[in-house]
Amino acid sequence: MPYELKNLVADCRQALQNGATKTALGEVCAAMRKILQNPDFVEQHFGPAREIGRSTLYHDPALDFHIYAHIPDGAILSPPHDHASAWAAYGQAIDHTQMTGWAIPGGETLPKPLITYRMAPGSAGYYDVGELHSIDMPASSRFLRITATDIDVLPCRYFHEVDTRKSIAKYLGG
Repeated sequence: MPYELKNLVADCRQALQNGATKTALGEVCAAMRKILQNPDFVEQHFGPAREIGRSTLYHDPALDFHIYAHIPDGAILSPPHDHASAWAAYGQAIDHTQMTGWAIPGGETLPKPLITYRMAPGSAGYYDVGELHSIDMPASSRFLRITATDIDVLPCRYFHEVDTRKSIAKYLGG
C-alpha cells in the first residue's frame, strides 16, 4: 500500500505532538521523504496539470502545522531570510533546489553563507525557528513544504541587501 497524504499527516501529528524538537523535525523530514517516493502523490500535487502557486494540502488545527505544495511562477532566487517564530521543512518533489544556510557573524549586521547544498527529488530538510536560509531554484522545480504555522502572517526577516549568488561564490566558492 503506498504512503499517502493521510499517512504523512498522521506521521507529522505523531512527531509534533510533544513539540517541534530537532528529533520531531527530523521525523517530519523522514515522512516527507516517504511521501515523495510515491509517484502518484507527486503527479497529483506537482505534475504538469497543476496550477502555478502554493496549494494548501492540509492544515492541522490542533497543532497548527501546514502542508503546502509549491509550484513557482518562474525561477526563484530568495535573499537570506527566516520564518520568524516558525520552523519550515522542505521536501523536493521535482527537479532541484539549491539551499543555503546563513548566519550573522558577531558584530556584523548582514548574514554570510555557511553551507550550500542541492536538494534532489525525494530529499528533505528543515530550518528551525530563526535559522536563516535562501533558495535558488529553476522554474521547473517543485517542492513540498511543511511549516509550524501560517508563515505569511509572521514578521520574517529578509536580507534584500545581500546578493545571494555573489555571497555564496565569495564565501563558499560555489
